[in-house]
Amino acid sequence: FRDDERLIVFTEYKTTLDYLARRLRQRYPAERVLTLFGSGGPEGMNELDRENVKAAFNDPASPVRVLVATDAASEGLNLHRTARYLLHFDCPWNPSRLEQRNGRLDRYGQARDVTVYHFMSDTDQDVRFLAHVIRKADEIREDLGSANEVFDRAVHRRLIQGEDATTVQTDLDRGLDAAQGSAFFDADSTAYLENGAVNGALLETLAAEIDLDPPALGSTLGAALAATSGGRAQLDQVAEAPGFYTVNNPGLPGWRDVIDEAVRHQTSDRVQGPMRMLAFGTEPFIEQLGPLTIFRPRQDAVLMHLAHPLIQRALAVLARRRYPGDNQVSRWTVRHGVVPDDADALLYLSVEEVAVNELRETFHRWVRTVAFPVKDGELGTELAHQPAHRLRGADEPQNGVERQRAGDILDDVDADLRRWLRRYGGSLSESLRHQLGVDGDQVRRREEERYRQRQGEVSTLIEQSSIERLTREIEELNRRGAQGELFDEAGRLAAIEQSIEEKKEEIARRRQHYEEIREQLQHERRRILDQLLPKRFAMASVARIFPVAVEIRLPEQPR
Repeated sequence: FRDDERLIVFTEYKTTLDYLARRLRQRYPAERVLTLFGSGGPEGMNELDRENVKAAFNDPASPVRVLVATDAASEGLNLHRTARYLLHFDCPWNPSRLEQRNGRLDRYGQARDVTVYHFMSDTDQDVRFLAHVIRKADEIREDLGSANEVFDRAVHRRLIQGEDATTVQTDLDRGLDAAQGSAFFDADSTAYLENGAVNGALLETLAAEIDLDPPALGSTLGAALAATSGGRAQLDQVAEAPGFYTVNNPGLPGWRDVIDEAVRHQTSDRVQGPMRMLAFGTEPFIEQLGPLTIFRPRQDAVLMHLAHPLIQRALAVLARRRYPGDNQVSRWTVRHGVVPDDADALLYLSVEEVAVNELRETFHRWVRTVAFPVKDGELGTELAHQPAHRLRGADEPQNGVERQRAGDILDDVDADLRRWLRRYGGSLSESLRHQLGVDGDQVRRREEERYRQRQGEVSTLIEQSSIERLTREIEELNRRGAQGELFDEAGRLAAIEQSIEEKKEEIARRRQHYEEIREQLQHERRRILDQLLPKRFAMASVARIFPVAVEIRLPEQPR
């Protein structure tokens, strides 16, 4: 056994599992081999034992190297963090089960190439046919994700009905080729380069602009916890585990439920387990596995992210405190930092911009911070924009004199700030209206072109409806019989193949259907172009500007 690799062996039957486990334990230490099977029957595996087996196999420190499992145990089993080798000791007749087995390792989050083994025979027709199905299923997953109905039909024809393996295999390949040809679609490439690589520069620019990185995420949660507890810090760094934090008061009112549900270990008998550590970045989870750098989750830690319930709770707490009420917080602060030589201070004004269209949809919402130099009690011209993360690095003043000085500066420039807000609101509204007009024209042209194409397609279908074309269509469907499973119409068309009258009725039905579609398209076009788009690309009123916070930044050394 290699210390850096693990193997999953899947079998359909519990008796085969027992046989394999016994043979392996005769040759290797017993603690190297684990088994996992379903809970049915008197000898079934209970849920706690199943969870213990999963935890041991996923634990890098565990001595286990081989897991023998049945199909009944494969559902909900995630082993991709620690294993990349899988052996099908026997192959299930249902290809969807095969796909489910492979999905235990070959799934999102797998950092290495997955290798799947199965037995092959040049003499046994059934084994050779199943090997071909397995290989095709692996290829087709890349394009379709799944084509189980095609595989199921082929397996049934060969193994149940006993049809010739070569014929079934040929029909299977033809059906898959036809299915693959209709499975392509365009994806949103906004965050990708022409070569398909992720546009790292674009993502880094966005992260810098919104000030989203691990320290910012940690300070957000820490501020929300402190605001709830009267200013007392609630996050502690774990000395023996760099990069991890703990909540020192998990019973904090308003936070207890979300912490219990999203941070604590949950045992099978619903008893609250110990607290897990928090991490705000991926670095503590990164490990070297040979030459590879992989992300490996930890049972004792949780990775914080924007969608995590704890972060969502923090954002909700801080958002509510922006508005007047019992829990209102100060909307201005003072810091020491770098200030231009020709200014007494810098004033950072954070504003929230909101604009809605005539459908009452919010089409613009953004928070930006604008910097102004202040000299002799007057507000200077706003400085060039900087991404939010560059505004860090300021320190809190240590005495009340500096805070009083900052308060006086804010009072002096209050009128200037209000005038700037009015001017900025007007220019923002004008800019948004212009952009709405440009975007609206582009969308209208695209919709017009789309409707023209669809109308042309329907007109072509009407013109092409004829007995000759219907006859050719039936012949093509008969030729591609293996693909008939993919189309609901195939059986019905085959049934009317010999009847001229029924063919005429079919053509009339189609033409009527196409006319109805053309009428629906016209109705939809009027609704979209004349009613929806004009309102979607028109502002309901001026853009609203809401001051969020003010920071007065004084020189590091008072002048």
